[in-house]
Amino acid sequence: MSSRQHQLGAVAIEFAALFVSFFVTFYAILAYSLPLLLTLSFKEISADAARAAIKVDPAQAPADYVAAIDREVSRVVEASWLPAQWRNGDCPPPGPGSWQRLPATSGTAYGHLRLDDSRPEDGRLLLHVCLQRKYNRDGPASEAMIIPPLRLLSFSIPDLPEHDGETVLRGRTVIRL
Repeated sequence: MSSRQHQLGAVAIEFAALFVSFFVTFYAILAYSLPLLLTLSFKEISADAARAAIKVDPAQAPADYVAAIDREVSRVVEASWLPAQWRNGDCPPPGPGSWQRLPATSGTAYGHLRLDDSRPEDGRLLLHVCLQRKYNRDGPASEAMIIPPLRLLSFSIPDLPEHDGETVLRGRTVIRL
């Protein structure tokens, strides 16, 4: 065998090793950027929906006011760039207190309301707008990762934090009306 044939074999081995490392790096960039994009989009859309809810006229009957807030929040969320399969409402309340779910006139409740405890004499409300999506390795399509995980040896890409055995991407905004 000539030394040229040995060099060609070494080039093939180097190419195989470099291809795997570049592929894993590229896949990791994609696999981690999509959950980050979703989380930031959820936060931006929830903030936009909360800002739109401020524009609702509070000089209505309380039930009509709450329904108008829900319609405005739902309108903003559904007009966003996110496909319906990539977003969900039904988030847990942001903390203790007497939070009441929005009435979900569009089919999904995107938030909660409660009386502002800091100044109850004003009768002002706190609005919690929240979007979320379960982002698990396995499960139904609506709860699974959009880009499937890459499993190599003992690690997985992406390896996202879990809470109670589930990964949930969530963006929320709380605003005083």
